[in-house]
Amino acid sequence: MKPNQPFRLGILRESKKPLDLRTPLIPGDCRDLLKANPGLEIRVQPSSFRCFADQYYLDAGCIIQEDMSECNLIIGVKEVALDQLLPEHAFAFFSHTIKAQPYNQDLMRYMVRNRISLYDYELITNESGQRTVAFGYWAGIVGAWHGLRMRGLRSGTFSWPRAVEIGTYQGLQQILKHEGYLLANQDSSPLRVLLCGSGRVGQGAAQVLNDAGFMAFDPQDFLASQGNLPTAIHGIYTVLRSKDLFRPKDSSPYTTEAFYTHPQDFESCVKPYLSNADLMVNTIYWNSAAPRYFNASQIQDSEFTVQQIADISCDIEGSVPLTIRPSTIDHPYYGIARDTLRETPAFEPNSVDIMAVDNLPCELPAEASRDFSAALCRNFLNSLIQNAPQMPCNFILLDQGNLHPSFEYLKSYAGIG
Repeated sequence: MKPNQPFRLGILRESKKPLDLRTPLIPGDCRDLLKANPGLEIRVQPSSFRCFADQYYLDAGCIIQEDMSECNLIIGVKEVALDQLLPEHAFAFFSHTIKAQPYNQDLMRYMVRNRISLYDYELITNESGQRTVAFGYWAGIVGAWHGLRMRGLRSGTFSWPRAVEIGTYQGLQQILKHEGYLLANQDSSPLRVLLCGSGRVGQGAAQVLNDAGFMAFDPQDFLASQGNLPTAIHGIYTVLRSKDLFRPKDSSPYTTEAFYTHPQDFESCVKPYLSNADLMVNTIYWNSAAPRYFNASQIQDSEFTVQQIADISCDIEGSVPLTIRPSTIDHPYYGIARDTLRETPAFEPNSVDIMAVDNLPCELPAEASRDFSAALCRNFLNSLIQNAPQMPCNFILLDQGNLHPSFEYLKSYAGIG
């Protein structure tokens, strides 16, 4: 970008299938950026399915056009189709390449060959290394909703709509607050939920449980709570963090640093909880060097009482070994037979129900986009636009097709050298 030229920001129409209705930047935030940055231009590709219609962007002062070739930065949400990637241009989106994911190797190599610069949203973090631009909170909300919904579908006692059919979290809340009592077990005992993880995804899941009237317990109190609960309580949950899920194999004291540095030296200690819960909601992404929560064969044990697992993290055969494939928004559930450990239709007798949708925020696209857009402006776009023509390097994965030094380990994957 040359000095004194207007900064042109482009917003892509999402290209990944199934169609993603989210947007990285909502019309209201476009209006604020344009007002705060005289000379800025925002060009938006037309879309018939985006959760905010083209007219809203026009009303905010944006330009609707297909051609993004004059833009200094082009932003999307998910991986961009190769035919939308313009050589020698700068992009920002979730590339899902940082872990050398095989299914996106062609995308990485195409960007390298065509000297593309890439800002990956996964790299936008605060001083503590926590991601600041993400959809995790909304994944937690929709994932926990699915977990509770599975209860009614198995028992046949109630049938809540999918989140995508309701469309807003306010709509979900109304059902949770008025029909939460339906979640109690058939003998009127409280539904018992294990919530694995306390990050942004876990916070979203906890919000759903709180709105449903569930009572939160510390892990040890949760285990000791059988038969000691008020009759008015229809659900309880506990949050399990890494220190509750794993212990050192050598019986030394647990430390967070040791676990994250050498996860292979730890083993699962989840078994007591799996014998005292009905539903597991998993929000923790799995390190392949870490142990799984349990072995698949454990579901054959009569003491394994978990009936539904909402695996928001969706790591295939990862921490939840029953997650054998992703599911979809249209078909969110499948089962794993306890006797054969093979996939079966959801809600079959003698099976465990699994939810493993890997694009959960798409069910509430407008609300998820609002949060994401605000975080993107606050943590990335404001400083980028105001500091142009100098582009920041701390969030960059590729600089004109060259890997940032922090990602030299991707050279072979990227086809470099």
